[in-house]
Amino acid sequence: MELRQLKCFFACARNHSLTLAAEELYTTQPHVSMVIKSLEQELGTPLFIRKSKGVELTEAGKRIYSYAVNAVRNAEAISALSSQNEIPFLRIVSNSSSHMALLLTHYYLQQKEKLKIEYRECGIEEMMERVSEGMDDLGFLFVPDNRRSVLRHMLERRFLEFVPLLTTDLVLYVRKEHPLYGRKSVRPEELSDLEFIQLDDDFFSVEAMLEEVLPSGKRYHDLPKVVTTNSSSLMIRMLENTDLCNVGSYWLSEMYRQNDFGRIRIEGLEQKIRFGYLKYQGRPLIPGLVDFLSFLEGALEKDHEMI
Repeated sequence: MELRQLKCFFACARNHSLTLAAEELYTTQPHVSMVIKSLEQELGTPLFIRKSKGVELTEAGKRIYSYAVNAVRNAEAISALSSQNEIPFLRIVSNSSSHMALLLTHYYLQQKEKLKIEYRECGIEEMMERVSEGMDDLGFLFVPDNRRSVLRHMLERRFLEFVPLLTTDLVLYVRKEHPLYGRKSVRPEELSDLEFIQLDDDFFSVEAMLEEVLPSGKRYHDLPKVVTTNSSSLMIRMLENTDLCNVGSYWLSEMYRQNDFGRIRIEGLEQKIRFGYLKYQGRPLIPGLVDFLSFLEGALEKDHEMI
């Protein structure tokens, strides 16, 4: 079995098409078909079901797919390490998060050796695609308890797994001059009298979580959002200078301590959110990622002790 066969198999499975795989690999469709046929003969089992509009993995193909991805990505990682003189290379994707940006900055400053980082922020669907396709190694996200089963099914189709690092609360953030500053908690129904700046929701729906603790018959599909954004920087600036509030998770307090924001628990939604990361099933993490996760776990533990 050769690496070129696995790359061809990987491309066909990802594109659900021999023709599109050929375009991606800069070769012809007959050549791709020949390579797949030789691989199937070598393994002694069909890998694809041929259909009029493309191909689908057989059950055997699905099992082999994860091994093929690992083999291809490990080979690419070896090449990358060689070309970078073994400089640690972190490829990380996250929900929009000033916290993660702060942590990466701290980690970079802590390293005595050189460090190369690729970091981007996006929604969860794009994050799953990027990690599944090997464009990023880890994807960091928040998962409400009431969406974990849905997420699990979404991940299974992509051979991904979610590794939790921290369980935390849903809280209300306000600036020091806000009338609610200093409160220890608020009732969910009190939120309807406030105005908000919220990050775009795609999977983590604040409203869906709030409905779990509201009296029967009350619904909050529409919090009074004045600003909706995908920019955590804008959210921080708005919280600093206006009476807009934000409902979000609490997992790292340093960013909010710097701005002296009030962190007010929402009654009934304590310990309802998990923070963790996505990774490809069975794909080993390179040492640089293991070191970063160790650093992250230590930062979260230290921050929890300060609460």
